[in-house]
Amino acid sequence: MKKPVSVLLFIALVSWAPFLAAQESQAKFWDNIAPYGSIRSYSIFDTRDVVAGAEDMFYYVPCDYSRNLEGQDIYSNPSIKMAAITSQIGFDVVGLRYGGLKVGGKLEADFYLLNGTSASMRFRQGYIDLTWDKIGYVENKFSIRAGQAWHPMAADMPYCINVESGSPFSPHTRSPQLMLDFTMFNGISLTAGALYPMQYLPTGPSGPSQDYVKYGLVPEMYAGLSFKTKHFLARAGADFITLRPRYRTTTSSLTGDVLYDKGSRVSDKISMISPFAYLQVEAGDFKMNAKSVFASGGDHLQLMSGYALYDWRDPKNYLYTPLRASVSFVSFSYGRKFKVMCMGGYHKSLGTQHNLPVDDNGYCNPSSIYIFSAGNRDLAQMIRLTPTLSYNVGKFTFAVEYDNTRVQYGTVLKLDNYARPLEDLHWITNHRVMAVFLLSL
Repeated sequence: MKKPVSVLLFIALVSWAPFLAAQESQAKFWDNIAPYGSIRSYSIFDTRDVVAGAEDMFYYVPCDYSRNLEGQDIYSNPSIKMAAITSQIGFDVVGLRYGGLKVGGKLEADFYLLNGTSASMRFRQGYIDLTWDKIGYVENKFSIRAGQAWHPMAADMPYCINVESGSPFSPHTRSPQLMLDFTMFNGISLTAGALYPMQYLPTGPSGPSQDYVKYGLVPEMYAGLSFKTKHFLARAGADFITLRPRYRTTTSSLTGDVLYDKGSRVSDKISMISPFAYLQVEAGDFKMNAKSVFASGGDHLQLMSGYALYDWRDPKNYLYTPLRASVSFVSFSYGRKFKVMCMGGYHKSLGTQHNLPVDDNGYCNPSSIYIFSAGNRDLAQMIRLTPTLSYNVGKFTFAVEYDNTRVQYGTVLKLDNYARPLEDLHWITNHRVMAVFLLSL
């Protein structure tokens, strides 16, 4: 009698083994997954038309005035908007270790892509982290990040609740990258690596495009140094990018006795470097941070800058010069359940590094200036102030933010030999009020 029972138990065990193994494997898989997300609903009021993306939520600048025959400013139009497309979902990969190697990662998406009246999912971040602790006999950590993640110059953001997170007063982009980070003793870290513009593209004669980097054969590069303690963080670094505005001629031309046919190879190239510095202080419920960038180009970082063509005498080697700008913000946050935040941002256009050809009136040709797609060639300076009040209970937040943005514009047809607007300067102001309901998952 015992023998048939043993046989039946053996058969049952064999039959259930794959299922039990699958259940155990699935359990182990979910042990290494940490899901997260948020539901965000925004409501916005503006006193005039603005240059913005994502249902006018990602805010850049107010539109300059344009008067009709009746003398009315056609952009003086109060408006309201509502949207929840910035709600996010994602998960972190945690707890994987193979000897001295720790493996992690992230996959994140939101609903930012608009398709008519509906919103589609958008890939935000997806990367793998490889980390080694205590290499050799010194306290240290070495890590490699491969995939799409926040640009190192964009990762530290001001304290505010708007969708643009301080842009365009701070770099704001996520990029495919291979980034190396070496953390030494005393909180000092060295970070360096290569990136490839994707979310926001450099501009040029053909508009925003990856081709300027793709055919330049030199990736965007970053190098920086960080120092961190319990209550203090300081960073300094620089972004370096090389662009080929043209890699072949786009038209045929006759220069002297030489015919340059369409499609001839050219050697156009421009290299630009943008250094930055960042400071952050925390003490209890009080936090404060500040960032400043000397932008040389920087349109791929969503900064109101770019570059200009200044010499086209050689059809196979056009010469370009970067537009420069000083871009900064300072912000603070205080409180927990009731929180007060405020950000102040400032942008100053400094003109080109090399002087540009001008006409008989001393004005340069604005069509030879390639600038960030949401920017304006006649923007002289810009100021933004955003005080915010928020109420926080557990994972729920309700916040109201007031945004005062003032832009000094000139006349685009009256730029000097350094592409600076110095005539007909005037200020344009937009008042924005934003309310957000946020539930963290």
